[in-house]
Amino acid sequence: MAVESMPPVLDSLGEPRAEARVGPADARAYELATGEYVQIEDLQGCQVSDFLAFHRGRSGVGLSTTVTRALVDGLYPVPGQCFYDGEGNALLELVEDTVGRHDTFGIACNRETYEALGYPDHVNCTDNFNRELAAFGYAPRRFWEPVNFFYNTKIGPDGRWLPPKPRSRRAPSTWRGTCWPWPNPGRSATFSRHAST
Repeated sequence: MAVESMPPVLDSLGEPRAEARVGPADARAYELATGEYVQIEDLQGCQVSDFLAFHRGRSGVGLSTTVTRALVDGLYPVPGQCFYDGEGNALLELVEDTVGRHDTFGIACNRETYEALGYPDHVNCTDNFNRELAAFGYAPRRFWEPVNFFYNTKIGPDGRWLPPKPRSRRAPSTWRGTCWPWPNPGRSATFSRHAST
């Protein structure tokens, strides 16, 4: 998919209400009002961002990657399409995507994954999500199903996941010796809370 070069959407909106840099192996939870925008940016290249979203007043109803794939007729939304909740309601609208590639199949990394690789007690997205979402009343889960922004998932002819070739200018040594995320530094995905939520 070709990615067009355009002025970023957020440049036309003025100063942000809040700005946060989420460090490696960390998470942040925040509320988004109708009409507000969120931009997730890969500042250094070869990064990935696991992302969840929920309805504030409807406990447990949140972003569903399965329903989203079905309703956008694709692996992930493109600008102008939405991310949907498990009941088929639009949750977030993707308004800009300078990457053009994201994963909606994988689960958030978890303690079990790292233990199997020989890294017991390794910091992981699942524990981070459980910690951050507890303040919003969510019980811990063993598995979370996020959108993995910037993750370069490839599927082989046999239907199995393939480790991708690095696509970023910066190619550090990462898990399995490949750089799974692929955008160049500064690429981003921007979306807004859908008016119907």
